[in-house]
Amino acid sequence: MKNSLIIVAHPKEDGFSFAMANAYRQSIQSKGANVEMLDLYRDEHQQPFFTYDNANVLQTDEAMKYYQEKITKADEIVFVFPYWWGSFPAILKNFFDWNLSKDFAFTYVDSRPKGLLTGKTVKVFTTTGAPKFIYTLTGANRRLKNMMKEQIIEFCGMKLDGFHIFGGVDTSGKNTDKILKEIKSL
Repeated sequence: MKNSLIIVAHPKEDGFSFAMANAYRQSIQSKGANVEMLDLYRDEHQQPFFTYDNANVLQTDEAMKYYQEKITKADEIVFVFPYWWGSFPAILKNFFDWNLSKDFAFTYVDSRPKGLLTGKTVKVFTTTGAPKFIYTLTGANRRLKNMMKEQIIEFCGMKLDGFHIFGGVDTSGKNTDKILKEIKSL
């Protein structure tokens, strides 16, 4: 049975990111998956802004243990967030900085990085306010996908299994039903 970890990075509980996360959760649960969902803005183990004295010798605290256990248990990790300022919300970057640490998510062998989270797949669901074609024309979609794929997911030994950017999501909600239907079909 597949264990899925859905990580949502959106400050509003009634935001569309949560609707997407819940649609995907319902879909994979109906197929027999065990699903856990983390809300980075409201989780009881919320981590402070990342700081360190020595990035190679981080002290593992209770929050890191908690999140790293969730990552270890997961076969699939799903990131759901709004596409802001050409990237993901800062709270998700903070999550990566703290929890995808050296000797947990990666190490170096002969001065080369080696991912330690092998056997895990990753899906990404993100939204933009502007139509998707604008982000495609400017190269923004490609930059976000490549950065996440090459510098986070593959760097840590995981495999990208789907990268979904849904454009034109604004307060009118005109295409949200179509997007949720698509997510449920994945």
